[in-house]
Amino acid sequence: MRHGNTQTALARLLLASVVSTVLAGAAYAGNSLTEAGTSVSNTFTLDYDVGAINQPTITNDNVSPPPGATVQGTPTLFTVDRKVDHVITATNSTLNSPPGTNATLTYELLNEGNDTQAYSFSLADLDNGAGSFDATALAIVYFVDTNDNGLFTDETGVAIAQTAISTAAGGAFVTPDVPKGVRVLLEITGAIPSGSADADTDDITLVAETRDPTAFLNEASATPAAVTLGTSGSANTITGAAQNVLADGTGVAAAETSGDSDGIFAVTGIIQVQSPDLSATKTVTAISEPGVTLPSVTDCASATAFANAKAVPGACIEYLIEVENTGATASATNLSINDILPAEVTFVSATLDTPTTGFIDDPAVAGVGPTLTAPAANTNCDGTAGTCDITLDDAILAAGNIGQIRIRALVD
Repeated sequence: MRHGNTQTALARLLLASVVSTVLAGAAYAGNSLTEAGTSVSNTFTLDYDVGAINQPTITNDNVSPPPGATVQGTPTLFTVDRKVDHVITATNSTLNSPPGTNATLTYELLNEGNDTQAYSFSLADLDNGAGSFDATALAIVYFVDTNDNGLFTDETGVAIAQTAISTAAGGAFVTPDVPKGVRVLLEITGAIPSGSADADTDDITLVAETRDPTAFLNEASATPAAVTLGTSGSANTITGAAQNVLADGTGVAAAETSGDSDGIFAVTGIIQVQSPDLSATKTVTAISEPGVTLPSVTDCASATAFANAKAVPGACIEYLIEVENTGATASATNLSINDILPAEVTFVSATLDTPTTGFIDDPAVAGVGPTLTAPAANTNCDGTAGTCDITLDDAILAAGNIGQIRIRALVD
């Protein structure tokens, strides 16, 4: 038990010497809760008269009573108990990633209690139904915001192994001490198998369990160990050491042991596969033929298709290249198409579909797209690259969209 301001201040100085190498300058922003283990002292004075005669003051202040006061009893004391409380947030709760890559979900843990704590972590994979996959090679890295500046760019990540919920703590399974109001950033990385279908998901639930730190704010503690669960309902000892009061809420219920006030909080992040599903076709149609319309270069470029036109020499034909993205979420980016016309035709024209419903510009590629490149009109093709090449570059095809290139040519 600590009495008075002098002893409380001394305890805090001792604490500072313990944690200064890890948490120098921490301001513990946003958490003004009274520290666990603080001894709160309170006194009163009673003044009264008998008739018109002042009587001696009655007080329970036995340290600095008013002059002439009668001291009855001692100051009232109570110890501020330990509120064990933390919350986790999935900061990119749904992460869209392509197959064949590593996806990193991020979580933030905040110590919302009034004392230093430590934490251990486990993962739960909760999806078992259709449209799901399991990321492989899951790994956990955490960053403690040691300078309490809200940024993690100046922190060093620590990779840790998982431990099962409520197992004995120890070694690399437990974080360093995390003061009240300080955040811990966690990154969960997993590999998305190649060939995973668009919109498939993997639900990754992070479970954080409260552990004892190496040193509480106003009390020493043993080597980090599991917080004793269930003390919230135990008998209250008004003075003495701070008692654990489990005050956490319910996270993901399936990952917890007993719901609220169990020293455990869980939250789920989702890795969603974002994969365009492209299909492409090229068809040819006879548009007109000699003797029916005039198959000049100009006429072929603008002619309306004539029913049952034959692909005889001199006829106008149209190639249609069509690309469809049947994926549910993902755009195909940096898309390019190359077509070399055969030696038996003379190139006339190439046009692109309406950009707002098909191919659109890819802002990640320099210049304004989509860019359709074609030879000069009335170019005789020879079937080799560089003579009659039609190319499309700098294009995106969004999910659910169809892009088309129409090429007109004369049969030689």
